[in-house]
Amino acid sequence: MGSIDKRLRFSFRDLLPKSLFKRAFLIIWLPLILVQLVFTVVFLDRYLESVTKNMAMQISSTAKVISDLYQTNPSLSTDIASEMNVMMQFKKGQQLSKLKATNLDAWEDHFLKEALDDTFDRPFLLITEPHILTINVETDDGVLSIIVLRKKLMSRTTILVFIWVFGASIFFLIIASIFMRNQVRPIQRLAEAAERFGKGMDMAPFKVSGATEVRQAGNAFNLMRERIKRQITQRTDMLASISHDLRTPLTRMKLELAMITDNPKLERLSKDVLEMELLVNEYLEFVKSHKQEKKELQNVKALITECVDEVGKEKGIKLGVLASFDISLRKAPFKRAMKNLLENAGRYSSQSVIKAYKKNGFAHILIEDNGEGIPASKREEVFKPFVRLEKSRNVKTGGVGLGLSIAQDIVHSHGGEISLGKSRLGGLKVHIKMPL
Repeated sequence: MGSIDKRLRFSFRDLLPKSLFKRAFLIIWLPLILVQLVFTVVFLDRYLESVTKNMAMQISSTAKVISDLYQTNPSLSTDIASEMNVMMQFKKGQQLSKLKATNLDAWEDHFLKEALDDTFDRPFLLITEPHILTINVETDDGVLSIIVLRKKLMSRTTILVFIWVFGASIFFLIIASIFMRNQVRPIQRLAEAAERFGKGMDMAPFKVSGATEVRQAGNAFNLMRERIKRQITQRTDMLASISHDLRTPLTRMKLELAMITDNPKLERLSKDVLEMELLVNEYLEFVKSHKQEKKELQNVKALITECVDEVGKEKGIKLGVLASFDISLRKAPFKRAMKNLLENAGRYSSQSVIKAYKKNGFAHILIEDNGEGIPASKREEVFKPFVRLEKSRNVKTGGVGLGLSIAQDIVHSHGGEISLGKSRLGGLKVHIKMPL
C-alpha cells in the first residue's frame, strides 16, 4: 500500500513544471482561471439567466399586446409594432397546424418558449432562425406572425462583460509573466555564473541585480568566489615557496655526496636525496596545475595523439577509436593530466588503449589497460595526494603518489569528472567526462 502511495505522489510531482518561472506562472495562472470559472458559472447561472428571462417576458408581453389589439384595432397594433421595432405579418385564411415547427437549439429559445406558454391563452407556434424569431399566433381569420430580431432576446452587455473580464485577465497575465520573468532572470544568471565557476571557466564578477533575496545570494556568491580563489592562490604560493626553498639544500647535499668517496652508506643516502628531489619536482608540478591559463579550443584527437607520442608508444599504449572534435580547455594542464594517466597505464601494464568520443553534450575519454587494476575499495583513496598502492618505496616503480591527484585536480578545474572502473582488458579503466 505504501509503495502505491509513493508511486502516486511521484507521478503527481512529475506533472508539475520544473523551472521557477513556470511554477510561478502556474501559481498566478491557476487562481486566475479558477476565479474566471467561478465567475462564469455564477454569471451564467444568476445574472445571465435572470436577464434572459426578463427579455423573453418583454418579447412575450409585446407579442401578446400586438396580437390582442390586432383583433379589434389593426392600425393601432401596427403602430405599436413599429414603435417596438417589431415586424408583423398577417396571413389570412392560413391555419397554424399547417406550419412546420423548428427545434429549439439555442438555450435562450427555451426561455422565450416558457414565457410564451405563460403569457398566451390561445394557440401559437415559435419558429426560430439564426437571426430572427417568429411568433405565429392563431386568430379567427388566419395567422398573425410577429417577427423579432434574435439580438432582442440576448443582453448586449453579456458579450462585453466576457470581453472585459477575460480580456483584462489575459492582459494582466501577460504583464505578470513579464514581471515574473524579470524577477527570475537574475536567478538564472546566478545559476549560470555558479556553473561556469564550478567548471573552472574564466568569468568576470557576477553583477548583482534583482530582488533583495537574489541580491543577497549574488553578494554571497561573489564573496565565496573571491574567498575560494584567495585560498587556492595562498596554497599555490605556499607550495611553490616550500618546494623552491627545498631545492637549494638538496642541491648542496648532492654536491657534498658527490665529493665524498669510499663510504658504503653513501648509496642509501643518495637514494633518499633522489627521492626527495623527485618529491619536490612533483610538488612543483602539482602547483603548476593550479595556474589559471586561458581556455582555448583544442582538437581532442590531435591532443591525445600528441600526449601518446610524448609518453612513448614503446610502453604499450595504443590509440583506439578517436573522434575528432574540439573542446575548450587549458592545453598545458590538461596534457599534464593525460600524460600522468598514460604513464601510470604504461608503468603497471603491458598493453593499454585510449579512446575518445562525445555523447549527450560531454566529451568522454577512456584509458583501459590489462594490468592488475585497483580494488574497488581503493579507487577513491588513490586520488589522495601521496597515496601509493605499490608497496615498495622505489620512486622509479611507484612514483611519489601525486599523479592521479594532479590529474583529478586538473579535470575538476575544467568542470569534468574522473572515475576508475574495471577494464574490458582485465585491468583498470580510467573514464574522463568533460563538458563540451
